Amino acid sequence: MITNESIMEATLEMVAKNGIKASTTRQLAEAAGINEATIFKKFKNKDNLIHMTLEFQFEMIKTEIDEFFAKEMTESRLFLREVSQFILELYDRYRAFMVISVKEMGSKDMEFINPTVVEYLYEQVNAKIKTFMDEKVQPEQSETVALVLNSVILLTMVERVNDDVYDRPPKITINAELLANLLGKLIKE
Repeated sequence: MITNESIMEATLEMVAKNGIKASTTRQLAEAAGINEATIFKKFKNKDNLIHMTLEFQFEMIKTEIDEFFAKEMTESRLFLREVSQFILELYDRYRAFMVISVKEMGSKDMEFINPTVVEYLYEQVNAKIKTFMDEKVQPEQSETVALVLNSVILLTMVERVNDDVYDRPPKITINAELLANLLGKLIKE
């Protein structure tokens, strides 16, 4: 049975492949296995379909992020290892959305997603890292740790998008344990 979710899933894959502007309603309909008129009946137009699709995906990602950060964690190195792994796995679960986010970064078509996934993750990581740090430590230190973690993850995600788009072997690989150990030194636990 064709559902709005199955149409949005096909839309996500097609937009990841072709980009927002280059994806036509005909392509989106073919990818979803529906008649083009169905898109107009259910979603009014291509822009609305894509907007709803990206918004739905973003809300799913945000929910996962919120659930992860709601867990009680008392040791910073364990948190750093788990959050590094979690963020890397987000790419795999939401690959098409991540590809679109990187390909369309800075475009008007993506400005409704505010904050971006990367900004949202930064805020969550920074807030959690502050809970592990001594009150005497400057807030800039927790912000720096959060920024380094997110920068490494963002660079890794951008490279993974390039690896997928250009069908090449990975240029950058990252080990969550090594990253956690390095960042743990910055926290000076």
